[in-house]
Amino acid sequence: MTRILTRRYEDKDRAAVLAIFDSNLPEYFGAGDREWLEETLDEPDGPAFVVDVDGVPGAFGGYEIWEHYNKALLFWGMAARAYHGAGLGKLLLFERLLHVATSAEPPTRYVTVDTSPQVSPFFQHCGFELTSVWAGGYRSGMDMHELRFDLAGISLAELEVRRDAALARCRTFLTPGVAGDRSQPPMVGQP
Repeated sequence: MTRILTRRYEDKDRAAVLAIFDSNLPEYFGAGDREWLEETLDEPDGPAFVVDVDGVPGAFGGYEIWEHYNKALLFWGMAARAYHGAGLGKLLLFERLLHVATSAEPPTRYVTVDTSPQVSPFFQHCGFELTSVWAGGYRSGMDMHELRFDLAGISLAELEVRRDAALARCRTFLTPGVAGDRSQPPMVGQP
């Protein structure tokens, strides 16, 4: 069986995380974003995590707490292109939501994210509410979608159920001979 583990990012993961980023060019990130990612890896603004697949990072992301606001901001949620549709992104998302809900200092009610119109449906499918659209909101000229998840509207038990379902999907998808035809993985935002 494939071993899937979410853990804290460590310096030894740097090359693997940069490879995850590179695998998502040019559809999900601009080449200029790599420098920003490198800065994040050098000095993260908050907890960062990887999802290992058989000991190799296959997804990366984290969050930061905004001390003067009642929110956390997700950063760099990404899975290696080879794992798109396998559920690693959803697993990483629910692990981060659980971490904010149980470990954020100070305790935090809202979790926000800004993303592209292409990825926004994924977050909406996972329970985020679209709060604003900024035409040309990214310096690249791409529109920016801002979304919010209200932790007060869900129990820890339900977050765990969603995380566990995402983990089960990953195991099904990534274990040879268990999943059916994997030649057509679901589109971003589909269950």
